[in-house]
Amino acid sequence: MTSEIDQLRNQIDSLLSEMKSTVLATTHEDGSPLASYTPFVTSEQQAGLWILVSDLAGHAANLAVQKQCSTLILRDEKDSSQIYLRERLQYEMTATEIQRNESVWMNGISELRARHGALIETLKTLSDFRLFLLTPNSGRYVVGFGQAYELKVGSLTAVDYHLKGPTGPQK
Repeated sequence: MTSEIDQLRNQIDSLLSEMKSTVLATTHEDGSPLASYTPFVTSEQQAGLWILVSDLAGHAANLAVQKQCSTLILRDEKDSSQIYLRERLQYEMTATEIQRNESVWMNGISELRARHGALIETLKTLSDFRLFLLTPNSGRYVVGFGQAYELKVGSLTAVDYHLKGPTGPQK
């Protein structure tokens, strides 16, 4: 089982490193949903995802107020053999806004710049852009039919158990 877990973790690491954006689901103050996307980078020691988002996009304000969100990182359709079998990571997350005067602000900005390039240097100077660290509360990795795995609480990559059958999680 350990080699299977190691293989799954490697697959999760690959998906996180190969995909550069995530679908982001937030809610407005009135409870209505908003789906969008944003570029991301995994934080040091994979404690979460760094995102830099504009107030012009509704999800920035939603994250600042509601704090809870869901993210979906998924393999491109063109790279999937079957549309129902797209490899994906889904997380329920808590958003923490990082203020510009906080010491970790530059950590997030540096990691985003290393992954997404020089545009981050411009975006960080714009007053409407906010930096958030999204930390996982729960997660699920799906790689195919009958191949869905619950992730350990608080982890981006550690597999807890294999989900089995229509009755839900079973360890």
